[in-house]
Amino acid sequence: MGARESAGLAAALRVAFAVAAILLAAACGGDGVLLDTGTGTPEGPTLSSLQTSIFTPRCAIDGCHAGSEPQQGMDLSAGKAYAHLVRVASTELPAFQRVTPKASADSYVVMKLSGDPRIAGERMPFGGPYLTLAEIDAIRQWIDAGAPND
Repeated sequence: MGARESAGLAAALRVAFAVAAILLAAACGGDGVLLDTGTGTPEGPTLSSLQTSIFTPRCAIDGCHAGSEPQQGMDLSAGKAYAHLVRVASTELPAFQRVTPKASADSYVVMKLSGDPRIAGERMPFGGPYLTLAEIDAIRQWIDAGAPND
């Protein structure tokens, strides 16, 4: 293969990878990772999208983080999650807040979901299946954006 053909192939591969990356990002709309706000610009996850896609189906179930006696006193039901998460000290390690706005690396919820070695007790959700990396990243993005209550 000549230098010209090699350069042409390299350019074609760069274009193909760029198109694939754009298509992948555009496909993430339904899982709370990226949202289209109608402006054509992707926006980070919101509490509402996380509630719908993660907290309600995976966490806010009776016997876990919902019901009359939620585990660790943390109710992740719709309408209650924010008050039980943001700027609230963890009951297991009170030196950490469950969610510290703009600091996902030091937010205890992210530590519990990712199995960080600093946690006390078990990784969540208890016994698995664990959240995907994309789901954990969506929570991180929301926290790093200031954990707004939308």
